[in-house]
Amino acid sequence: MKKAVIVTGASSGIGAATAEIFSENGYFIFLLGRNEDRLQQVALRCRNGSSLLKADLAKAESLSKYSQHLSTRKDVQIEVLINNAGQFQIEDFASGSLETWKTQFAVNLFGAVAWTQACLPFLLKSGRGSIVNVSSTLGAKPITGTSAYSASKAAMNNWTQAMALELGPKGIRVNAVSAGIVDTPIHGFHALPDGEKKAVLDNMGKLQPLGRIGSVQDIAKAIYFLASPDSAWTTGANLHVDGGINLT
Repeated sequence: MKKAVIVTGASSGIGAATAEIFSENGYFIFLLGRNEDRLQQVALRCRNGSSLLKADLAKAESLSKYSQHLSTRKDVQIEVLINNAGQFQIEDFASGSLETWKTQFAVNLFGAVAWTQACLPFLLKSGRGSIVNVSSTLGAKPITGTSAYSASKAAMNNWTQAMALELGPKGIRVNAVSAGIVDTPIHGFHALPDGEKKAVLDNMGKLQPLGRIGSVQDIAKAIYFLASPDSAWTTGANLHVDGGINLT
C-alpha cells in the first residue's frame, strides 16, 4: 500500500511544488484544485502516481463527494494533509466590503477546516498523520490593505495550535509554515513581462534581510520537513520561511 498525501491548491505555485517534492519522496499525490487543466500538468510531474480532485473548497458538496471517494481507495494510505489553497486580496478597510472578508475566510480558513474534518478519519487510521497549514507572515504582522487576509491567516495560526493540542494524543501532528513574499500566481507581479518583473523583484528583495523574495521550492521544502518523520517530535509549530522579513 502506497503512502499518500493530499495537497489543496495544487494546480500552481506552492501547491504544485509541494506535490512534486512529496512525489520525489515516494508519495502518491491527491491533487486538489479548481483548474483541471493545470492539475493535469502537475500530475505529469508526479512520477509516483497521482489522482485529480477537481473541487472548490468553498463548496461543501465537492468535499462530501471526494471524501466518499477517498474512503473507497484501498491501494493507498493517506498520511499527510497539506492545507495550501488560499486567496489574497488587497483592499482598504474603510472603503472595502464585508464580502471581501467573507470570501477570504471562506477560502483561507473555513475551506481548510472543512477539508481537515473530512480527511481526519484517514489520518487517524494511518496512526502517524501529519497536517501542515500554509499560512503567511501577514498573520503575525499585517500591512496596509490586508486586514481580511491577515486576519484569516492569524485565525489559521491559532487553529493550528488548537488542533495540535487536540490531535496530539491521537498521534496526529499539526504545524504551520508562514510564508513571506513568494513568487507565485497569487501576486499580480508574477505575470508581468520579464523586464518589469525583474525590477519589481529587485525592489521587493531589498525588503528582506536575505536580499531576495522566496521561491515556491523554499516553501515546499519547509512543508515537507514539517510533514516528514524528520520533525517527528514537532507539533503546534509555526515555521517562518520569509527571508527574515518578519524581523524588520
